[in-house]
Amino acid sequence: MYNSTPDTLIIGKKVIYLPTCHSTNDIAAEIVHAGLFEEGTVVITDNQVKGRGQRGTVWNANAGENLTFSVILKPVFLPIQEQFLISQITALAIRAYLGSYVPGTKVKWPNDIYMNNRKSCGVLIENSLQGTRYATSIVGIGVNINQSVFDNNYATSLFRETGQVFALSEEFQKLLKYLDAYYVRLRSGSQNEAIRAEYLNQLYGYQQDVRFLYNGNITNGSVTNVTQLGRLRVRLATEPEELEFGLKEIEWVKE
Repeated sequence: MYNSTPDTLIIGKKVIYLPTCHSTNDIAAEIVHAGLFEEGTVVITDNQVKGRGQRGTVWNANAGENLTFSVILKPVFLPIQEQFLISQITALAIRAYLGSYVPGTKVKWPNDIYMNNRKSCGVLIENSLQGTRYATSIVGIGVNINQSVFDNNYATSLFRETGQVFALSEEFQKLLKYLDAYYVRLRSGSQNEAIRAEYLNQLYGYQQDVRFLYNGNITNGSVTNVTQLGRLRVRLATEPEELEFGLKEIEWVKE
């Protein structure tokens, strides 16, 4: 059973547990629409039957083996042009949590988390706006914890990387503390540049030679920056100038 945590300031003070549901993001959106939420409310399930990933993909996770939950935030302090900071702090928090078990864990733009070059987490953030500010942000998170078998060779879990079986309720509490700490940093209003710098330093391919698929061809290159709006800046070996990309415009080549 997943309990609320006394050790955070915002995230996890209220936890709604559903043994099974179609999508925790959808349930969280219904709660927001009804106006029945406190900031930091978490919706968590053991069995998400229609989990969604980025760009219309599906997030599949074995029932009872992983953490699948959504956090309701109300970042009204954040201008719309700063929206990628929500993605950055989420990725950094999950990276810090997983990195406490597996050294070398990295963020893969925009907010996937990779342990030993294999994906261990997916994040789907859905925002609603009011004028030039946020109204709410629903942060959907799926972290592979105890799953041992996957449909492809590019996914992994804490179990696969460490050989340990973890108590999901305990790991949930630990992860909430990381998420809360990073969100509190963001809310302070004085940490934005530090967050961006930390994100770059933890980013796969930043100032490193990696491979990309661009215009149908595989080429070497390196990440040089991520813009305020979350677009990836890359220097490719085949191009004379730095280029800037949004989602779907360039792909990582799986190692």
